[in-house]
Amino acid sequence: MYARRLADSAVLLAAVSALGTGDTFCATVPAADGLSEADGEEPLPYSATISDTVATFVVEVAQDPLFGELPAALAGSGWSPGELTAYEISVASLGPGSDRLRYRLAKAVLGVTDGVLVGADGTRIGVDSLADPTWGSLW
Repeated sequence: MYARRLADSAVLLAAVSALGTGDTFCATVPAADGLSEADGEEPLPYSATISDTVATFVVEVAQDPLFGELPAALAGSGWSPGELTAYEISVASLGPGSDRLRYRLAKAVLGVTDGVLVGADGTRIGVDSLADPTWGSLW
């Protein structure tokens, strides 16, 4: 999943917290050497992990202004490669319950970020494609 820019971490955490089975928290990687854009330096890469205490799910957030180019699925979108943020959702267990959780997490993250989903093959997909037709009525 990609978003045009980094979402507010408190808003994102609130959106996914209800979907965990334990307390949900966000761990960020501190800025290198304490420098930041505010110090007149180049923007630094941003990395965070949102998870619940029993590891039902993990949302990896990464923004790297030095990446330099957009993935093919976003070509022509007008998005800035320097603000592009990736959100990767992982669900611990396999089975219909994990598909349901992944679907609900994707909807929550999309709702906060106004982002887009990109499949493993690099093409844009809709959130409905994450729902298995057998279980779709549950969502």
